[in-house]
Amino acid sequence: MKAKYESLFKSLQVLQVAVQGLCRSAIAFVLVAFVIIGSFAPEANAALFTKKVESLSTKETQALVNAGLTGNYVSDTTDTIKTLRDAVNLPESAENRAAVKTDARYKINAYISRYRADREKSGLYSYTTMSTALNTLAGYYNGSMKRAVPEKTRDRLLQEFDRAETALAQGR
Repeated sequence: MKAKYESLFKSLQVLQVAVQGLCRSAIAFVLVAFVIIGSFAPEANAALFTKKVESLSTKETQALVNAGLTGNYVSDTTDTIKTLRDAVNLPESAENRAAVKTDARYKINAYISRYRADREKSGLYSYTTMSTALNTLAGYYNGSMKRAVPEKTRDRLLQEFDRAETALAQGR
């Protein structure tokens, strides 16, 4: 009986080696196919290695990174709320939807990165409320630009924006 199982075990080992060899051959074949197919598309490779004609200047790059923030907390917060309200209330069928969402993402990143480290501002009620709203909205925009913000979340965001504006008006 023991000899029967040993024979079966040896057969399984031989089969395992054969399957591994077959898998390696299949992977090699697929890689060769990609190389051959890729060689017929030189314009794709050229696009990767050519220098883009339209490069941004330092000021343009800085403007994108700062997203229009000036350093004045009250005006920056008000401007960010206005931009994000427009982005959240934008209808699904709007043609400029992608551009508005991209601007909103830049604004969110710039706002959080500018005021998070500022201990004077990060302790304010208006900042913590804005931070909550921005994190919620960033979760939707960073996950998928195609997915719309659900109505319940949109209503809560608008409520948070109102709270932040009220707190800003009160100086807190």
